[in-house]
Amino acid sequence: MKTSAVYEVVECRETTDDSILEDQIIRLSSDKGRKDCPTDLRRVKICREEDGKVLVFISNDLKRSAAEIAALYKSRWQIELFFKWIKQNLKVKRFLGRSENAVKIQVLTAMIAYLLLRLAQITTPCKLSLQQIARRVSLNLTRRCSLLELFSDPPDSMEVNSLQNQGSLELVYA
Repeated sequence: MKTSAVYEVVECRETTDDSILEDQIIRLSSDKGRKDCPTDLRRVKICREEDGKVLVFISNDLKRSAAEIAALYKSRWQIELFFKWIKQNLKVKRFLGRSENAVKIQVLTAMIAYLLLRLAQITTPCKLSLQQIARRVSLNLTRRCSLLELFSDPPDSMEVNSLQNQGSLELVYA
């Protein structure tokens, strides 16, 4: 909610959760607010447990509890982070088609790619981040190798040099 929003409190509801600071039914009282949204709204003010930050949410859901609304906004934020990761790492910056079906197919393809990368991360004993795994896979798309080989760290250059000097390592270039 914007701090400059003008509203009047219609009803204050009791809160049972310690993290819920306020639970109110409000009505926008500015001329533009009354014109654009003539219905009552729910204003929920919470204190986030992780860092103590105060957040204010507006919803048109008058039936759910304030704790449920806060949980919905929290899960919505997780979805936002998921799509941000997809945009950054799977290069879905623009849609290839304009129809609803084309957009759905592209988003679903990106989600499948994400799930396959996450599955590869949890089923192999690698310590790489999901972003590092995505980069390694994209750089090796045409190379045939196992996931273990792909996710294992290359030998240290100092170690390779010492093995070469001892004559116990032979490098073969394809």
